[in-house]
Amino acid sequence: MAGAASIPRFLLPQHGLIWRQAAAVAAGTTASAGPAPQYVRLASSSSSSSSSKKPSSSSAGAGPGNVLAKPERFNPPSHGARLPRKGGALPRHYGGELSSDEVQRQRAKDYPGLPPPPGTWGQWFWNSRGLHMAITLGTLTSLAVYTFTENFKRTSPFVDLLPTYSDMAAHPIASTRQVIEVVRMNAMHRAAETDRKRKRHVEDVEKRKLYRQAHGLPEEQGFFGLKQATIRTDAEMAAEAAA
Repeated sequence: MAGAASIPRFLLPQHGLIWRQAAAVAAGTTASAGPAPQYVRLASSSSSSSSSKKPSSSSAGAGPGNVLAKPERFNPPSHGARLPRKGGALPRHYGGELSSDEVQRQRAKDYPGLPPPPGTWGQWFWNSRGLHMAITLGTLTSLAVYTFTENFKRTSPFVDLLPTYSDMAAHPIASTRQVIEVVRMNAMHRAAETDRKRKRHVEDVEKRKLYRQAHGLPEEQGFFGLKQATIRTDAEMAAEAAA
């Protein structure tokens, strides 16, 4: 087991038998070595303390001091001490001017994280308006066709008449004609339902009008005392057309 001297102080308990044993050992060692010497600290002036702190001229001249080693080559700073002024001369790099071949090579080089250089396929792909217009219109058209197809399948009663995918692959022209005919039948069905709903509303309005006339009630009025709009019957529309 390691002694108290080999274990850090903060890992040991503050009180206990181990510190009593250490104190007893320290007391025995002091008694055997003799009385401890007494040191007396004398007050000193500031001048003496400052003079004692300053090194002597002989000791200063003896050592070489802090001398930086001479660099093997000239290392220019990566950033200048001052920012370049606007409209001033362009910053020059060390090593001379670039040749025309090097300039052309830098223009055609593809750097990571930067736009592709001009004259390459990547530059045409990212800057072609026609390509992006075709992609956008194609995506929107596909979404519109998909939405129309799903809505037609959920609301039309003629879904069973649509051709299957195998029939469309085997007979595309006949399947296209069948799809057009089914869409036309669905449009006629919706028009008939709309006309039937309109006639039912007209009959309800006519019944309310006859009920008010039979019971001597005033006519219905809209907002601000204005006459309420009514739905014209087929007879009224035919009379207006004949007039």
